[in-house]
Amino acid sequence: MLRQKILRTELDNGITVLTDYMPGAYSANVGAWIPRGSRHETAETNGLAHFYEHLVFKGTEKRSAFEIAHTIEDRGGNLEAYTTRQETGFYAQVVREDVPLALDVISDMLMHPRFDSKEIEKERKVIIEEVHSYDDIAEECVGDLFNAIHYKGCGLEFPIAGTVKTVKGLTRTDLLEYERQVLEDLPLTVCAAGKVDHEKFVELVQQYFEAKKSAKKPFANPYKANALQKTKTKKELSQSNLFWGTSFDFADGNMDFLRALGLFNVAFGADMGSRLFQKVREERGLAYSVYSITDVFKDTLGWGVSLATAPHKMNVALSIAQKEFQNFLQNGFEKGELERTKMNVIGGLRIAADSCEKRLMRLADQSLHLGTVYSMVETEAQVKAFSEERVVELLREAFKDAPFATAIVKPAKK
Repeated sequence: MLRQKILRTELDNGITVLTDYMPGAYSANVGAWIPRGSRHETAETNGLAHFYEHLVFKGTEKRSAFEIAHTIEDRGGNLEAYTTRQETGFYAQVVREDVPLALDVISDMLMHPRFDSKEIEKERKVIIEEVHSYDDIAEECVGDLFNAIHYKGCGLEFPIAGTVKTVKGLTRTDLLEYERQVLEDLPLTVCAAGKVDHEKFVELVQQYFEAKKSAKKPFANPYKANALQKTKTKKELSQSNLFWGTSFDFADGNMDFLRALGLFNVAFGADMGSRLFQKVREERGLAYSVYSITDVFKDTLGWGVSLATAPHKMNVALSIAQKEFQNFLQNGFEKGELERTKMNVIGGLRIAADSCEKRLMRLADQSLHLGTVYSMVETEAQVKAFSEERVVELLREAFKDAPFATAIVKPAKK
């Protein structure tokens, strides 16, 4: 059984420091997370967190954009970043001796960005092209459309990168205010996975994030869910893309339901062996892309089905998916299905245990979304403890009054 050494330290300036010690690892992954994403924005500032993510790569008070890239890459490492609806993350993979260097670069980007006016205008063009690229991907469009209708009335409705209109409207003043919040208001999370000594890493965080002044409670943006349906047409499409799903209150951090929903999702539609894949694709040949997915935020859990097929096949494919969904709620797991699902989840955990990056992401995701970090041993025990009756009981209760929404992006009539 995997013995995992996860340590946590809370600094006076609000930074949470987490390490997952991997004694046999030659590399290490290091990252810092800001608890701000598109859900914390307004209709006018939508895309600001994503804009910030791009701009901090464009130079700091002591490093040019070229130097930021080469400082890590010339040592064989890589530097990445991403923005979600909930947070923005920056992380690097390096040989373990270069952990101080990686933390130096990431902290420099977050504590001392330059926000050069010329770079802002140049990157604005890049981001607008990125937004256009998402508009060309039907699966991205239908996902954003679902969020826009299901979460209408709260920040989760906004697309992560913003729109062309909002990106054009963002200013250097907006970025400077965002940076002020990073320095003075927001509680950062800094993590490392690999052969990294926790106490030494804490000292490095204190040294490199010295400019971090304080932290307050993150801005609250309570979620709101709606049972709506909307169809959007797009030229140059040959398939219809659909997302049918719902969400649940997670303000109390109900881990039993989170684990039950995860087990259900694996059995229902996460992989090739799932019911959804077998019924819609393997048995009927109705779709190439079909799956179900879960989404975890601090206060809500999302679940839904993604489906892409020819327009005249969509109603049949969705009907089969919904029928199988009702079959599960009424009749529960088939013989041996829950045990296979548990082994799927546990096997995935054990395979991921070899990856510094996956263990880093696990630290950050659980700390940011759940408020605590469960070891892999604890997670395995939680998964193994579930009976079929308990999983079905939790799902029936949650889905009973859940507000389902349906988003469709289909070809425009010629």
